[in-house]
Amino acid sequence: MNTVSITRQSRDWWNTVALGGLAVMVLLTIWLSACSSGSPGAADTNKAAATPASPSAAVTTNENVPTALANAGEYGENVYDYAKANDWKNAEVKLTALSDAVKTVRSDIKDKSQAVDRLDANVATLDRAVTAKDRQATMREANHVTLQVADMTAAYKLSVPVEVTRLDYYGRELEVWAQAQDTNKLQATAREMKRTWDSLRPSIESHSAREAKRFDALVAQVESARAPADYARVATPVLDEVDNLEKLFQ
Repeated sequence: MNTVSITRQSRDWWNTVALGGLAVMVLLTIWLSACSSGSPGAADTNKAAATPASPSAAVTTNENVPTALANAGEYGENVYDYAKANDWKNAEVKLTALSDAVKTVRSDIKDKSQAVDRLDANVATLDRAVTAKDRQATMREANHVTLQVADMTAAYKLSVPVEVTRLDYYGRELEVWAQAQDTNKLQATAREMKRTWDSLRPSIESHSAREAKRFDALVAQVESARAPADYARVATPVLDEVDNLEKLFQ
C-alpha cells in the first residue's frame, strides 16, 4: 500500500512538472511570436504580403519627347480641326500621317507598349469615324488621341507643362459635348479643367500675373455655365487663351 501510494505520488509530481514545463514553453513561444510580429521589419513584411503591389509611378527622364510622339499629338489635333470644318479630304490625309507616326512610336518607345496599344486602338476607332464622316465621333476620338499623347509625353522633358496641353484638350471637350448637348459631360469637363488649372496656375502666375487672371476669369465662366450654349460660347476663348499660355514657355 505504501509503495503504491508513493509511486502514484511520484508519478503525479512528474506529471505536474511536465505540464508546467509545457505551459512555460507555450507561453515562451507566444511571447517570441508577438515580439517578432511587432518588430518593424516583420510588420513591413506582413504588410507587403497582404497588400497588392501598387503600379510603379512614371519616371520622368531628361530625354526630349520622341519626334514621332510629338507629331502624333499634332496630327490628332489636325484631324480634329479638319473634322470640325467638315474637310474630310484633309482629315484623311492627317489620319494617315497619324497612323504612320504611331507605328514609329511603337518602335521608338519599347518600355510603354501598353500605352502604345491603347493609342493604336484609339486611332483605329478614329479611322472608322473618319471613314463614316461622322463629325461628332471624329472630333471626340481625335481629341482623345491628343490626351493620350499628352499623358505619354509627361514622362519626358517638356518645354511647355503637360497641364497646358490638357487644358487645350478640355477646351475642345467643351466644343464636343456642347455640340452633343450633353450637360453631364460638360460639367465633368468643367471640374477637370478647374482641377488642372489649379495645378498649373502658380507656374503661369510666375510668368505672367495678367495671363493668370485672364484664365482665372475664363475658368470662372466655365464653372458658372449651365446650358450647352453657355459652354459653347466660352470654349473658343479658352482655346485662344491656351495658345497664349503656351507662348509663355517658348
